[in-house]
Amino acid sequence: MAVITDILRAKRDSESLSKDDLYKFTSGIADGTVTDYQASAFLMAAYINGLDSKETLALTMAMRDSGTVVGWDKSLSPLADKHSTGGVGDKISLILAPLAASIGIRVPMISGRGLGHTGGTLDKLESIPGFNVNLTLEQFKEQTADIGVCMIGQTDQLAPADRVLYSLRDATSTVTSIPLICASILSKKLAENPDILVFDVKCGTGAFMHTLEDAAELAGTLVKISKMSGKKASALITSMNTPIGLTAGNALEVQESLNILRNKGPADSTDLTVALVAEMAAHAGIDNGEMLCRKNLANGKAMDVFAKTVETQGGDIAAFEALPQALVIMDVRAARTGYWRGPDALAVGNAVRKLGGGRYRVEDRVDSLVGWEQEVSCGSPVENGQLLGRVHAADRVAAAEAINAISNSFRWDMPSDPLILEEIR
Repeated sequence: MAVITDILRAKRDSESLSKDDLYKFTSGIADGTVTDYQASAFLMAAYINGLDSKETLALTMAMRDSGTVVGWDKSLSPLADKHSTGGVGDKISLILAPLAASIGIRVPMISGRGLGHTGGTLDKLESIPGFNVNLTLEQFKEQTADIGVCMIGQTDQLAPADRVLYSLRDATSTVTSIPLICASILSKKLAENPDILVFDVKCGTGAFMHTLEDAAELAGTLVKISKMSGKKASALITSMNTPIGLTAGNALEVQESLNILRNKGPADSTDLTVALVAEMAAHAGIDNGEMLCRKNLANGKAMDVFAKTVETQGGDIAAFEALPQALVIMDVRAARTGYWRGPDALAVGNAVRKLGGGRYRVEDRVDSLVGWEQEVSCGSPVENGQLLGRVHAADRVAAAEAINAISNSFRWDMPSDPLILEEIR
């Protein structure tokens, strides 16, 4: 087996690395025998010269195996999870997990926090008073077995090598390497060890991937490597030029999720959630997945699973719905008559972040009450002076700045994007 310097030289010179080489490198990352400057050299060489499918698979599996891989009893199958590449107003996980569980698919979901202009599932969940995302892996397994769903944060036991490489990718300007993105995402998801993985790859101004070509490359790589690892997988490429749903901001998005689970939410968030669960159902051999989802939203079964999940993890839905609103709520009205495509997703994400609803540093505290709430769906005809939405803020100065940023991003008299741009299986 090569020493670390041999591995670095080989990748520098565009040679392929063996599975043993990548396992040696990754185990060294996890135990500290590979230095940060050696890891940075590898990342830059991989960024410039690329990793082929076999190398990407080997790196992914090595990163997965740098920590614990969750073991599940076969009787619990099918187990499935979803990963989104991040967007604005993307509260889909909160609805998807209980909806999938309601039709017989267990969902062990390990999620992250928001950083940058995109929100994080954990931040949304923690806007529910008492909700505990810091469970042990044993508690995670027990709850998934008992009620079909558990939603927690990343633990130190899962894919520890990824935490090191993830932080170095930003410092070395290697974030946009698709093989490295794929290995980072999948090492954590494969450590969860579900049978099925479904990906929601966002595309547009508010997404990590701005073009359909780049989004398709990432989606295709995620699906291919997932299948090579022995999982059933597919991906939907979805639009993120405007926010999804009617809200952006943690508590506002949780309330929208509750509305959807009560069968009263906006069509786009509902339809995308149903489409993703239907993908899971197809992989699991469950017929009529979409019909079952619509039925369980209408009859309350999905809401019942979510309520049980919240209760089991210490949360209180009634206390959440009794929370005060933000101190300042200011209206945003149309300045003209026309066909309103909506606000730009990136502008909304950045505005909510500046209001305190997102982070600039990992240690920043998040204000769960601030955000953007639309009164009108994107892609609607509106009249001059009509109420389009509201900014929720901690003070009037911050609210006025957010209104200015969001209003200046409005797009008019343009066709709306399809919700799903492409499907990859």
